[in-house]
Amino acid sequence: MSVFELIPTAHAAVDMTAFGNAINPVLKGIVYPIVELMFGVALLVFVYGVLRMVLNGSDEEARSSGKLSILWGSIGMFIMVSAWGIIYLISGTVGGAFK
Repeated sequence: MSVFELIPTAHAAVDMTAFGNAINPVLKGIVYPIVELMFGVALLVFVYGVLRMVLNGSDEEARSSGKLSILWGSIGMFIMVSAWGIIYLISGTVGGAFK
């Protein structure tokens, strides 16, 4: 007999299907496209910064601007990946209602 068998557990009788059915259209129709669009914008900013640095290697001002674009593009992509992670974390926590 393990220690965990001695600890009483409470099981909630909550069906998250109705909640998932209500929130799925919002996520699929609004949240997911916005996150994908913003990730695409961040990726374009990142690529723009890389191209600006590569094509204007001798111009210090263009390289500095390219570095800032790379930095902000990276930050934007990190935020969008984090948003996906938060959505899936919450989905897993409430029993997969958002899938």
